Amino acid sequence: MILSAEPVTAVEVVTAAAAVDGGLGAGRLWQGGGIQIASEDGLVLAVLRSTQLEDAREARRGLGLPVTDPASPDRPTDRTTDGPATDRWWTEAYGPFDGPLTQALARRLADDVQGTLVTTGDDR
Repeated sequence: MILSAEPVTAVEVVTAAAAVDGGLGAGRLWQGGGIQIASEDGLVLAVLRSTQLEDAREARRGLGLPVTDPASPDRPTDRTTDGPATDRWWTEAYGPFDGPLTQALARRLADDVQGTLVTTGDDR
């Protein structure tokens, strides 16, 4: 999943996929509820529509991520989306995370949207 300041768009998913491997294809999921990126071998990454968080601090705590007060001097200044005040969107992403292509795409997408990539270890 990705925590980010803004919702992840289909354009951002496709752009990240093209940057990782120009041979990947894209298709809609659930009548526009998400987008699937696939190779000739099958699913690489399915990204669902972003959900706005009511309390990003609680989501970060639940995921085991650090929670930084936005006014704190400990807050990194080089990354504007780090912290509970700006991580307002939760985007679910599923794929075979043991595959290097899935990992590369997920990391690229998170970087492109200046978000935080969180993996749970469940690669279903």
